[in-house]
Amino acid sequence: MTISNTTAASTVTGYTTAAGATTDTVTNPKSTLGESDFLSLLITQLENQDPTDPVSDTDMIADESQFSSLDELSSMNTTMTTESSSLDSLNTNIEALISMENTTQAAGLIGKTVSLTDSTSGATVTGTVSGVNFVSGTPMIQVNGQEYGLSTVTSITA
Repeated sequence: MTISNTTAASTVTGYTTAAGATTDTVTNPKSTLGESDFLSLLITQLENQDPTDPVSDTDMIADESQFSSLDELSSMNTTMTTESSSLDSLNTNIEALISMENTTQAAGLIGKTVSLTDSTSGATVTGTVSGVNFVSGTPMIQVNGQEYGLSTVTSITA
């Protein structure tokens, strides 16, 4: 006995009953088969096989192989979900580290003379960094009473 095409349809429409009286739509709440469903089918197949015509070794090995593949895919899915969570956590830690590094760099510029490019006018501005302000968590250096981002700095002198 071989079970084929084990993917369940999610909706069956327009079927006619044996009496031919009505047409309805049936929705399957579980439209995919999982590991336990496959195992149930395999056990049912073994319980109901014809003793005079048992399942061949080849068919049995193929069914067990499919079950093993399904188990491995399920395990891989769990592993990938865990790794995705770990990567999200790592990404958050890297962002925090970059933010701390930018804060340290900005604080280290206080009292130093910098040249930078004004992003509005494109002009080169030179002056001493008098302080650091934080705008939405991003450090902005103060030069000549204006705030500039660290990425606009083109040179630093003592």
